Amino acid sequence: MRALLFGIGSAGDVFPFLALGKGLRERGWRVTIAASPVHASAVVRASCGFEPMGSPEDYDRLTSNPDLWKPRHGIRVILGDAGAADMVRRQRDLAREFVSGPGRAVVVASSLAFGARVAREQAGFPLVTAHLAPVVLRCRRQPPVITRVFPEGLVVRWLPGLAYWLFDRRIADPLVAPLVEPLRGESGLAATGRYLDGWWNSPDRVLLAFPRWFGSPPSLPAQAVHAGFLFHDDAGRGDDLGPLHRFLADGPPPVAVTLGSAMRHGREILERVLQACVGLGTRLLILSKDPSQVPAKLPPAALHVGWASMGETLPRCAALIHHGGVGTLARAFQAGIPQIVVPFCHDQPDNSERVTRLGAGRWIGPGAVLKGRLVQVMRSVLGDSDLRDRCHALAREIDPKVAIDKACAIVGDARTV
Repeated sequence: MRALLFGIGSAGDVFPFLALGKGLRERGWRVTIAASPVHASAVVRASCGFEPMGSPEDYDRLTSNPDLWKPRHGIRVILGDAGAADMVRRQRDLAREFVSGPGRAVVVASSLAFGARVAREQAGFPLVTAHLAPVVLRCRRQPPVITRVFPEGLVVRWLPGLAYWLFDRRIADPLVAPLVEPLRGESGLAATGRYLDGWWNSPDRVLLAFPRWFGSPPSLPAQAVHAGFLFHDDAGRGDDLGPLHRFLADGPPPVAVTLGSAMRHGREILERVLQACVGLGTRLLILSKDPSQVPAKLPPAALHVGWASMGETLPRCAALIHHGGVGTLARAFQAGIPQIVVPFCHDQPDNSERVTRLGAGRWIGPGAVLKGRLVQVMRSVLGDSDLRDRCHALAREIDPKVAIDKACAIVGDARTV
């Protein structure tokens, strides 16, 4: 049995596919992962085959664009990128080539792997769409928090049907159509529309890589199945973790902060986090692969590391301040520690709302952080014993082995309908 997994995006977007790939390999599958070349070494360390998607320059161009993190522009940056059409065609071609080989083959594609969805229409192989966050599940009765920007946020909340229609008509469809319709037309497929209103979900199976308690709207697609959070730690990197281990052992649990592996515009936020921790007398651990984002001078009570095992490090921290990426918040849930979410755009506003609703932390907008309001939020979160108890209770709901077992079963049972 063979599986081709498309992981599109940053490390947080790709790591669940590495976890799934390792799980499938342990069950006798031959696994290939298609992702940006910046993730090639991580894929190799996971002992999976690798197929490059795009170039390191493509990844750098996207992550260097400050509009990537702006609510009104982020999706346009991704889908309107100069290399987007070639990327989608590469996905289509690679999927068709892969399934044409010997033996049973299944393709697992992340939300934005539109080329794999087109290939499934053309070649008729089993395709599993894997969604990492609940925000992609449209629901008119319980709509996700797509944005908090005024007035769009209010329209989504009070008139979700209209909001979805306007979003598709004015933004999504004009961006997606040029990527997929030329490919569909090559096989004589009639033009479609409302791509994000159902088309991007494979009719065969939809794998939800988060637990039901985190997001399960009433209008869940019939072919969708919850697996749970899929965890992967990129072991074997060769990093010197001695300073980290000494820092964690030399004092009370620190507050950890990360803005994600793809963030290139977070220095001011990290400076305000440092100021807040100094003001509260709290130790700080900064997790950032980009040293240019980190304040130049750190006091003895703060440490910056380029990488750390989240699974091992976060349980030794007092709280986690982060951007709201689903992979990061899942690690905080697993560690049983409070979260303070600073959401920018994409799935982050909805994820931050869910963290707050579950009683596992609070969210604060980037603008409020820059205005010095983080201290009050940190004080309330760190001093809330009921919140800590709730975090511990949620941690007991997470079983990585059960999630992998379910995810692998979903892939193994996938059949073309």
